[in-house]
Amino acid sequence: MKRISAVALSVALMLSFSAVAAFAQTKATVAIIRADWCSACQKVEPIMMGLMKEYDGKINFVMFDVTNDETTAQAAAKAKSLGLSSFFEANKKMTSTVAVFKGKKQTFKTAMNYNRDDYVAAFNGALK
Repeated sequence: MKRISAVALSVALMLSFSAVAAFAQTKATVAIIRADWCSACQKVEPIMMGLMKEYDGKINFVMFDVTNDETTAQAAAKAKSLGLSSFFEANKKMTSTVAVFKGKKQTFKTAMNYNRDDYVAAFNGALK
């Protein structure tokens, strides 16, 4: 399986989630906690990349990178600006975590899950 670089994932997420100001609580949001050193993240990222393309414009995607102290601090600031501080603080040590929020309500959360169908079901449920 080809490893997707953190840079490629970050760029894709930035394109999908162009600006914090564009973050709309009217759309479902997928929050991903990842780190470069996390082998589970390396397995989840290709799945997320495909789903980001499939759900582009329908769901907001945000990545919280906890690779090191600097990226973790940036992720904490991003989480705060998005109203996801409590989620981030509770899960920042659980890399490969993917959660779905509909408004401010968490509707799905998993970690080390490589089953694409689980994500599709959660994403589709959040779109209803």
